[in-house]
Amino acid sequence: MKATIRKTFLMLLITAALASCSKDDDINPEPQVTFCEIIEVSGTINEPTVWQAGFVYVIDGFDLRVESVLTIEPGVVIKVRNARISILEQGKIIAEGTADKRIVFTSLADDHYCGDTNGDENATGPEKGDWVSLTLQGTIGSVFKFVDIFYAGQSSGGTNRAVDIGWQQSVAFTFDHCRIAHTMSGTRHDSQAFHGSTGMTDAKVSKFTNNALYDNGKPIYFNAFYTLDPSNVFHNPEDPSITNTNNGIYLYGQVLDMTVDWNNTEVPYVVDQNYQVYNSATINIGPDVVVKFMSTSAGLQRNAPQNIILNPTAILTSYKDDDHGGDTNGDGSTTSPVSGDWQGLRNAYGAIPNWEQSPNILYSSN
Repeated sequence: MKATIRKTFLMLLITAALASCSKDDDINPEPQVTFCEIIEVSGTINEPTVWQAGFVYVIDGFDLRVESVLTIEPGVVIKVRNARISILEQGKIIAEGTADKRIVFTSLADDHYCGDTNGDENATGPEKGDWVSLTLQGTIGSVFKFVDIFYAGQSSGGTNRAVDIGWQQSVAFTFDHCRIAHTMSGTRHDSQAFHGSTGMTDAKVSKFTNNALYDNGKPIYFNAFYTLDPSNVFHNPEDPSITNTNNGIYLYGQVLDMTVDWNNTEVPYVVDQNYQVYNSATINIGPDVVVKFMSTSAGLQRNAPQNIILNPTAILTSYKDDDHGGDTNGDGSTTSPVSGDWQGLRNAYGAIPNWEQSPNILYSSN
């Protein structure tokens, strides 16, 4: 079934009064357009389609399925309410904005872009979780450049995510110079603004560079053997004081047959299991990197001397340790770290396995 398209016309002049009443002016850039034609879209895109600049595309209450190539021109605004956008096998989105003409996925109630599209004046404003997610199930290479994804994360099956990468191995995609922000937080361990999971394994295939994640709960989650490019930031570039509630890089899975660099120093890496690093794999934990462990069962284990290269200035510590890497668990001073919060770093090779001791290994049980 082809996507259903219905056009209406809206001439909107964004006045200084409107700009002053927007509650998000301090964290979002200025509006890109002063008037838009509304195009309502639903159903399935199953033939090559172009969304053109000067329009606001509205997805209201019904999921949109992308099963062909959807090209989104610079400056396009997409507003969503109570729905997700799913990119399925053989489908992909090519959304290549520019620094001056960003592409925006946002809430239908967001008057900051294209004005009052839902026609209720100031009765409503955008809220975290106004729409579900941008979901990538296809593996043929969607591209998002200079794209903003705001106010997603509505609960779906108990999880809250703005971008949800499918569980295929090595999903091909590009996210570059994107902003992912204002995502509804969730209590489940797998609720993150950008949920990479097993689909994010090879940085040459799953390209994630120069992006900013802020005003979320947990910002990002991916395989432990994915090397995250250090060009990504975890604050609002226009106001660095706006970060994430649980500001960290959350890791999943085991490090198998690969070399990975943990080299981001802005936020900690967060581990919630016991990683056994096998003979053919290496984790390079770089200078001034902080790694935090979430539970008493979490830790690291070398099966060969070269498995974990720990820089002398790197710190391994508890998730509750606010002195190193900040308040990653987002509870202020409610909790404090104590010995035994996590297992430690175990050397499992040789005749007598042992637990490594170092001034930079803090609050472990061994």
